[in-house]
Amino acid sequence: MLSRLRSPWTWAVLLGVVAIVAVVVIAVSGGGSDEDGPAVGHIDRSPSTPIEINAGVPIVIGVSTALTGSAGGRGAEYRDAVITSVNRWKEINGDQIAGHDIEIWSEDDGCTAADHTRIAATRLLGLEGLVGVVGPQCSGGAQSVIRTYYPDAGVVTISGSATKTDLTTDQTRNGFFFRTAYRNDLEGTLIGLFTVQLGAELVYVIDDNEPFGRDLANAAATLMRDGDVDVTRRSIDQGTVDFSALAAEIAADNPGFVVFTGFNPEAALLYRQIRDAGYDGLFGAGDAAASVANFVEPVGAAEAEGVLFSGCQYPLSADFLGHFVDLHGYEPGATFTAQYADAATVLLDAVKMVATDESGTLVIQPTGLRDAVRAINIADGISGALAFDSNGDRVPKPGDDLSDVQNTALEAQEDIFTTLGLIPCQVQGGELVALGGPGAGEIDLP
Repeated sequence: MLSRLRSPWTWAVLLGVVAIVAVVVIAVSGGGSDEDGPAVGHIDRSPSTPIEINAGVPIVIGVSTALTGSAGGRGAEYRDAVITSVNRWKEINGDQIAGHDIEIWSEDDGCTAADHTRIAATRLLGLEGLVGVVGPQCSGGAQSVIRTYYPDAGVVTISGSATKTDLTTDQTRNGFFFRTAYRNDLEGTLIGLFTVQLGAELVYVIDDNEPFGRDLANAAATLMRDGDVDVTRRSIDQGTVDFSALAAEIAADNPGFVVFTGFNPEAALLYRQIRDAGYDGLFGAGDAAASVANFVEPVGAAEAEGVLFSGCQYPLSADFLGHFVDLHGYEPGATFTAQYADAATVLLDAVKMVATDESGTLVIQPTGLRDAVRAINIADGISGALAFDSNGDRVPKPGDDLSDVQNTALEAQEDIFTTLGLIPCQVQGGELVALGGPGAGEIDLP
């Protein structure tokens, strides 16, 4: 694997900022909106209370994602990935499950805004026909609902992008939260290995004082220090626009590498200001900042050349990409498009597996659906092979434990990163060039 680190490196994920609760209802069959949508009210839910959907009422796949604010663009893309995936699933499996149509209902969860994520959860749990939720989008929001709101209601959630390490390991045994995304400790390992191989003696690791960013930064810094790298840790707050003092400090110390684990616009602002201060060394940021529109274009293609990002978009197959463009009219570029598509497939496969028809009423036992998700095995998902371990973390095949998989692969010098959907990239010619996965390019270091 170390021999491949000339082309990868990594990190992380999750996102950004403000949101008001905005509802988007999508009828999957046509990809358009339905202003009426499912009824919203109070529904008695618990792990022991069967989900019952009366005749004529559609099955609803909930999507918890940012639809406004700085993370709204990628959040809307994740919603569109779910729509695409459900349409593709229906082409293979039919338009209904047990005689019920399938619809998607999206709620704006504010990304890192925990209060908005809780409001989104409350609204989703009040939907007639809800069988499960794809999301939440960000670790900061997810940790506010996946240990209480959804598991108390017996509702499965599958996030394609929430990577904070302990989201899965801290939930109760046989929990209801799963993720098709990789985990921060894996990202941190890749960042650390890259840095050690790079030979940088001094590295600045900067987080945005938010759960995801701190977790990723700490994981990366720990491995760097184990490799005898001198690490200077700094934090900034989301919403900061003046980094002049930090930029001057970095320029004076002239580290071999500067790592930022937060979101845009802070990543782009920080990068521009440290360059203006005179630092001309290597800069990298996590997947939360990996964006042509929100990083490369504001900074300028020439100025951004050579910047590294981790966790970039898994290379999409021509078939999936064609479906996506046909439905939505644009090409996706966000990091976790493939993982959200796979999350939707997992949920629908599990619902089809356990749903029963009782005189026209669809009935699902919540724990049965949870166990069906845990047993899923997708050999050729949009983001690669996919199963879940006992914690709900993504692994290559059933029976694997993520920690064991990671440790074994690292000891054997195998590249576990791309196997788990972790794709680094670099700005080259104004584009984000993938440095792992199908058709990977080569890293270009000065």
